[in-house]
Amino acid sequence: MAYQRRVCVIKQLKRGFSADGGAVTGAVYFERLGETLTVTPRIAGLAPVKEGRYALTVGIGEARYTLPLEGDCACVHGAPSLEGGVCVLLSHIRGEAEGVAYGRCGSAPADPTPLLRVVTEQEKGSRRRVPNPLPPVQLPAPSPNVPVAPTVPLPDLPKKEEGDSSSPFPYDDEAIAGGDYFAATHEDGGAQSEGAGENGAEAAHDDGAVHAFRAGARTLTYYRSVEARLNKLLMQGEEDGRLKQVFPASRWVKGEGALVGVVYEEGLPRYLCVAAEGELPEVMQGRAAFVPLPFGEGGFWVVFQDADTGEYVTVGEG
Repeated sequence: MAYQRRVCVIKQLKRGFSADGGAVTGAVYFERLGETLTVTPRIAGLAPVKEGRYALTVGIGEARYTLPLEGDCACVHGAPSLEGGVCVLLSHIRGEAEGVAYGRCGSAPADPTPLLRVVTEQEKGSRRRVPNPLPPVQLPAPSPNVPVAPTVPLPDLPKKEEGDSSSPFPYDDEAIAGGDYFAATHEDGGAQSEGAGENGAEAAHDDGAVHAFRAGARTLTYYRSVEARLNKLLMQGEEDGRLKQVFPASRWVKGEGALVGVVYEEGLPRYLCVAAEGELPEVMQGRAAFVPLPFGEGGFWVVFQDADTGEYVTVGEG
């Protein structure tokens, strides 16, 4: 069965929906196996609502899907190919629909209006049956908060072995351009680290938590092959917390001319990342997505590399 993956970084369209007064930020992950599409939102700072509800409307080619923002993920059966890109609208529905945030990737349109029109038309159709109001004593409690990006503890990092004088790997534009960034910058070519088999077995038999954004059990094969060098850099590099505002479950350190980071999901590495500030480096074109920081503080061009396979995730500007 064909397997496809896309990521849309969403940008705020309208103020007033943030829990802390800042911007609503995050990303929506799309994973298609066969004709089954899994949609996983990771949205930070979204305030709970006392009236109305939130919804995600997804556009894939001519297909449109409106999904409730409930639980960790949602599945769509019979979904078309993601090759042409995806767009997604986060909306607040209370009688009328209003756009909260929008993102796209690939060749999907930059204008959120078509998706907003879909939500509006669907809401008009659903108002044909109006239920009788409940007595005041039976009014439901305010809706619980919608799922946000989980803040999970980072795995313990191994201690530096005595006598190990090797330096952390440097930022290398040519390595990014040529293929595997994390493996290409080292002489040993990405040999598997000690204990990878043992830890990998533990990961495959974890505590039974639902890992929605994956086709099967996580392998962490690529991550295990570069784990020792990556952990060394994370321990020795200077911490930089700016991108944690967008990806709360992540860790970033400063390298030479760029940031190197890990984005976690359910406590496990999901993406290994390289982020460049300012102008898009030529060597990152076609692989990097622009991730804006809240409060108009600029942003970073970020390359996402799958922790299981080492493949680069195809993304576009949100």
